[in-house]
Formats: sequence, structure tokens, C-alpha cells
Amino acid sequence: MSSSSRRTLLIVVILLSAVLLALGNVLCHALVVQELTGSAPAADPGLLQGLIHAVGASVGQRPQFVWFFTGAPLLIGVILSLLVGLQRDGAPRPAVARDAGGGSDADGALRLLALLQQEGRLVDFLEEDIEPYDDAQVGAAVRAIHAGCRKALHERMRIARIFSEEDGAAVEVPSGFDAGQVRLTGNVHGQPPFRGTLQHGGWRASDIALPRTSGVDASVLAPAEVEVG
Repeated sequence: MSSSSRRTLLIVVILLSAVLLALGNVLCHALVVQELTGSAPAADPGLLQGLIHAVGASVGQRPQFVWFFTGAPLLIGVILSLLVGLQRDGAPRPAVARDAGGGSDADGALRLLALLQQEGRLVDFLEEDIEPYDDAQVGAAVRAIHAGCRKALHERMRIARIFSEEDGAAVEVPSGFDAGQVRLTGNVHGQPPFRGTLQHGGWRASDIALPRTSGVDASVLAPAEVEVG
């Protein structure tokens, strides 16, 4: 059964229960009023007619109580039905990067990797077993890969150092620094500002403009190429 069908069935059950509860309240109130006031019919008219007579008598004597005992269950039933009808199929899930082709975060990473493959054959290089090659052969291949990947990055985003000083320079980390941008190592104690030696200036990306892959499988980093003779 679908979630929509389950919600519809639950609404019907809630409304039916509210109606039955309202009728039960009215009948019980009518019988109590009849018992207290002694307003029973002179002759035995039967169960149904007796109940009708009791309800009529209670409405005539205590109409405000009848409306309360009838309206309260119905009002609660309507409110519960509206809440069930407005309920979503599921609770919202936190946005996380999913597997290949799953979500926008994963698609962004795959698009960038596809660009590095397209411009610098990065995936080919990383998947290649370079153990049989000597350093000179690997160095020649890395030069071309470096140029292509650098071109792809610079065309699609702006990359700048977090610290502009050269590595090895003395720097100061101020109070309120962003721990996501600066990682402290060594003998860290006390409160900032901290003074130390810059081991790596870090990188920050901005003005990111990755190509969209609407209707395209982002997990395909590079299509297979077949030459037909």
C-alpha cells in the first residue's frame, strides 16, 4: 500500500472514530440527563425511540453541553486529519555526497575529475602501473600531465594561497582563526595568537565554474573510444 493510500485510510479512521465518539458522548449525556430529571417517556417506545426521546430532552434542557460533547471530538478529529494529510512521505534527509551519479556533491567532484582527465589524462596516469618505468620516463609524462591539469583548474576556478608568505616563513595565527583553514601542529598550548613557522601556505578555491551534466552520467569520467575500421 502506498503512503498516500495509508494516509487516506488513517484519515477515514480518525474521522469515523470522532463521529462515533461524538454520538457516544451525546447518548451518554442524554441518558444522564434523563436519569437526573426523570424525563423518561410514559410508555415503553422501544430502544431507538427511547434514545431519540432522551437526546431530544437533553438538547432541550442542556443544549450547551450537547454541543460541547459533540463538537469537541469532531474538532479534534478534523485537526488530526489535517495534520495527517499535510504530513510528508518522509523526514528530510541531510544533504550528503552520495555514490557515483547519486547527488549534486558527488557530481561536482566527478565533473572536476573528468576535466582533469580530459585536459591532463590524470586518471590514466593514476591508474597506470609506473613501476616498470625509470624516473626519466615518469618525469617526462608528469610534465604533460601537470600542464594539462593546471590548465583545467585555472580555467574553471581561481586558486589562491591562504597564507601569502613563503613556506618556512615566520607567521602569526590570530585569535578567532578558522580551524578549517589553518591546522596547528607541534607544541600547541595556551591561547591565540600563535606564532610559528609556516609549513604549507594552504590553498583556497573561489569563482568555481564547473560544467553541468544534466542528463549525462557524471560517473563516466572519460568515454571509451572505439575506432571502427
